[in-house]
Amino acid sequence: MDEPILKTHWERFRSHVDLTIMKAATLLAPYTKSTIENLVILSDGCANSNFRVTFKNNDKPVVLRIYMRDEIAISREVAIHKLVGNSIPIPAILYADGHCKIFQYPYAIMEWVDGTLMREVILKKEEQAISDCSFEAGKYLNILRQMTFSCGGFFQKELEVLPFRDEDKYLPFVLYLLSDHIVKENLGSVLTHNVMDLVNTYSDILPKENEANLTHADYDPANMLVKKIDNRWKIVAILDWEFAFSGTYLMDMGMMLRYSHKLPTCYETDFIAGIQESGFHLPNNWKKQSKLMDLICLLNLVRFNPASERPNLNRDVVSLIKHTVENWKSF
Repeated sequence: MDEPILKTHWERFRSHVDLTIMKAATLLAPYTKSTIENLVILSDGCANSNFRVTFKNNDKPVVLRIYMRDEIAISREVAIHKLVGNSIPIPAILYADGHCKIFQYPYAIMEWVDGTLMREVILKKEEQAISDCSFEAGKYLNILRQMTFSCGGFFQKELEVLPFRDEDKYLPFVLYLLSDHIVKENLGSVLTHNVMDLVNTYSDILPKENEANLTHADYDPANMLVKKIDNRWKIVAILDWEFAFSGTYLMDMGMMLRYSHKLPTCYETDFIAGIQESGFHLPNNWKKQSKLMDLICLLNLVRFNPASERPNLNRDVVSLIKHTVENWKSF
């Protein structure tokens, strides 16, 4: 039996919100008074709750997205949709309410995009389909790479960038994570030491914080919808921008390639080909740089997901960290 990959077996951070059709109708009222025919939970995702809503009068279906993790994520996503809407395939936001006046969580009503999760296509292990999907992901990452900001940092309202504090910069942050007691306990002393040694040895190739572009920060096949068009798989929507910040495209590369060692070679090679299609040349150390950036993400996942709370997620993430350390020289 194949080992689970691409987050298929990760536990959710919290249970889905309990939503009745009557309550959903109240949330939808500012957008439509149409009678709901069906309300179906979309199970993918680890934190927020998304529902597909269909109507009895054959109005187009919509997605009701409820933000359960971060209250300001909704304003960030709305602003990002405005920024990238003409360049990146992304569902339209039809209505958004971040004030929590009629519901305990912020929510948005979004366009329903007909497609299949890229993850589902990739898991079928058909090489041409994987090649198509990966190339598309690389092509759109190159577009994000060109959406730049004056400095690295976290988005405030209207995508104003709050520059990284010293402790938020890449090297101090990864060293902070490696000193965290939950991280050390879950990695064990040997792996913690080996990661620390790797980070200190290669800290000079970490990206500079002033090299800042629109970074999705959850860029992987679980957040992309694809559809077969003219016999080729195309991305029709890139989803879930709640973690986006002004950072480095190398982080998104690292996330996309997190499981590449468990997939056909074309998954990585065609992803890189998509990035470079327009003539952009990646830096010589791109793979080590992207692996370092993903290492930061993986360590942060361990910090918030100890084995005692989410054992499947934790086990997978720790194994990915081990793989990065053990195969570093081959990158």
